[in-house]
Amino acid sequence: MNKLMAILTILAVSLALSGETTISTIEVFYKSMPPSLETLEETNTVVADFTDDFEITYHLITDSASADLIQKYNLPDTHFPFAVVINGRYSARIGEEKIDFVHFPLFMHGIGRHEGNWSMEYLELVLNDVSLLMDENIPPVLDDEGDSLCPDEELAALVESILSDAVSYLGVPYVYGGTDSNGFDCSGLAWRVFNDNGISLPRTVSAVETLGIAVDREDLQPGDLLIFNNPKHTGIYMGDGDFIHCSSYLDRGVIITPLSHSNYSRRYSCARRVLGVEQD
Repeated sequence: MNKLMAILTILAVSLALSGETTISTIEVFYKSMPPSLETLEETNTVVADFTDDFEITYHLITDSASADLIQKYNLPDTHFPFAVVINGRYSARIGEEKIDFVHFPLFMHGIGRHEGNWSMEYLELVLNDVSLLMDENIPPVLDDEGDSLCPDEELAALVESILSDAVSYLGVPYVYGGTDSNGFDCSGLAWRVFNDNGISLPRTVSAVETLGIAVDREDLQPGDLLIFNNPKHTGIYMGDGDFIHCSSYLDRGVIITPLSHSNYSRRYSCARRVLGVEQD
């Protein structure tokens, strides 16, 4: 028996020295915007019970250092707002359902696909039984040739992420010069959501007015930047005749307004498209 114990001890030490021991990990990817931070808070409540079993790390998605990890784990695209990666995997098999811990786990804010298909209960279930994790992560959406996300899909995902970010700030007050969730001015809101998604935007309406290409009013697409005069103002077109902006009028803050509203219809000046357009 003593001889057997000695062999097992030597084996354990050898594995430790060779670096072949594995550490269970939870990696949380998030964005610095209200819905993502709200999800982060709920996720922290769940993972707090597993600190003895998992090494937990956090990654701000918009940090350049996160790019390599996003690629390493084959996460679907670079515009998701939230993800949890467990032992290098973000998908699990729960019953007959395939669950991927990407986007938001429940409808919190925003639009479209960011509703997600998982819950905190699913996350806790997997942490209690990591055997539910799938052997392979869900691959990215491929184009017809099977090489990569096609440009149209990439652009659609980018526009959706920008609009989702903007919608997440609904109700944030107007603050002159503001660029964060404590308060925005009109160009500050556009600056925040575009730059958070990797699109460099200048800080003033006058500078925005010179970007990209001019777009006729009847050809507006979601993500186009709208310019108004008297006084200068900007907003982001959402589609279906609506735009999102930060209004100082009656302290309304971030709101969604029909472009047909008499005040904005008469002040409308032009629209500029910067998404999907080559910049000089």
